[in-house]
Amino acid sequence: MDRTQRIFRKLRFSGAFTAIAVGAVLLAFSLNAVAQYEDYEGPEYCKDCHEENYNDWRTSGHPYKLMKGELAQNRPIPLPEGIDWDDVSYVIGGYKWKSRYIDNEGYIITSVGEDGDIPGQNQYNYLTGLWSDYHAGEENKPYDCGRCHTTAWIENPDPTDLSGNQDMLPGMHGTFFAGGIQCEQCHGPGFSSMEIDDSAEFCGTCHIRGDANTIPASGGFIRHHEQYNEHLAGPHAPLDCVSCHNPHKRAEFSIVTECEDCHSDIEASYAQTSMYDYGVECEDCHMPYATKSAQALGPHQGDVRTHIFYINHEADGNMFTEDGGFVALDGDGKGAVTMDFACQRCHETATLDELGKFAKDFHDTDKTLADVGLNPGLTGTWWNSARSGEGFVLEFAYDPAGNLFLFATFYTYDDMGNQVYLIGQSTSMSGTTANVDVYITSGRLYGDAFDPADGATVLWGTGTFEFPTCGTASMSLMPNADAQASGFTNLAYDLTRDLLESGVSCPTFVNNAQ
Repeated sequence: MDRTQRIFRKLRFSGAFTAIAVGAVLLAFSLNAVAQYEDYEGPEYCKDCHEENYNDWRTSGHPYKLMKGELAQNRPIPLPEGIDWDDVSYVIGGYKWKSRYIDNEGYIITSVGEDGDIPGQNQYNYLTGLWSDYHAGEENKPYDCGRCHTTAWIENPDPTDLSGNQDMLPGMHGTFFAGGIQCEQCHGPGFSSMEIDDSAEFCGTCHIRGDANTIPASGGFIRHHEQYNEHLAGPHAPLDCVSCHNPHKRAEFSIVTECEDCHSDIEASYAQTSMYDYGVECEDCHMPYATKSAQALGPHQGDVRTHIFYINHEADGNMFTEDGGFVALDGDGKGAVTMDFACQRCHETATLDELGKFAKDFHDTDKTLADVGLNPGLTGTWWNSARSGEGFVLEFAYDPAGNLFLFATFYTYDDMGNQVYLIGQSTSMSGTTANVDVYITSGRLYGDAFDPADGATVLWGTGTFEFPTCGTASMSLMPNADAQASGFTNLAYDLTRDLLESGVSCPTFVNNAQ
């Protein structure tokens, strides 16, 4: 359909139009477009000299912010119910998160169905494969988002003057050189100078939502995926986006500086933990999916990683303002993700209180158990290297009533050199201390002759275990009078756990629901 036909069909002008009048309107629009964009060359102009950057850009999301329907239909983009490609002039998005659709008059489609009588179900979400509502049923929803979705957008201050609307469509409230973010949107028209503003502020001209000093939120998530607002509220605000990202590449492949490049001391501490062994990476905790662009994937999982980085370990911490409309910021304008996003998204059975105890000072190499307390993460083999051949197997677990208990076995010797096992069962726990009653067994036989009814299990004495960290402990044993008469004496020394170095964070979370 040529532009003249579109005018007759879609602008629905009343009365008769002469061919001369129509031609005059089209000529005015054409001359105006040429004058506005005569310095722009297009991305192919860059290809010969900057092929690598060009190819990276082509596979990123930037070119697909806005596509003509005739091009979009060649991509794996579904259509809303009752909508044909002949009904679509442009597609918004369609790259990673979501797609929305613009009709042949330039208005965003907000109702679907053969008769257009189904409000909503007009946004397709790629990560879930589901349709959702965007301004459901709103009539004549204009497209005025070109500032960040197109190259060289010029907003029309008077949209009724169709010469200032793209393709002269009444719903397109501005014109542009090309759909999507092309090279010249950042580098300038014609590339007369290859100098570029690579500051975070420049990226923030598009990657922003509302006031830069606030972070909009709704439905328990940060809104959208602009992220400059979040960047300013985090520890990396003094840095530029390009300090970590190659802006030509798609986000997941754009990292040029890894966390450990700047935080090697923290990385060395973290490498000692079992979370590191399980493949948990820095961004999994510090950049959780607290932001929602299209559709949430879970109760505490959006579809975009946040750039706030700070973590609030308080169990009663609230990431959002009381009305839920913004991220809560402190006096310095900084925000923080809370335990439900940073930790509970994976550790679903742990309470926020438990998670907060583990998260506090997590990277400190001298972290103690004062905040965490005794927990199943202390289970393991403990010993003193100066006493090879002797040691403890400790198991911390919960009984059916949800109470933590300690079962300890001590493989050691009597005063004649015979191997002896002492068994400890906790009687009380407080802070980082566990007190136990100690028993000794005798009289049972090896192999087929074993009979649990044989022999005896008698009280041997008492003991105490103290755990200043997850990798260090001390123990003391006090035999009773009968045990002392058998040659046993008081014993006390320090323990370490061979599987972990001293002072690292606890390797597992306390889960009451087991």
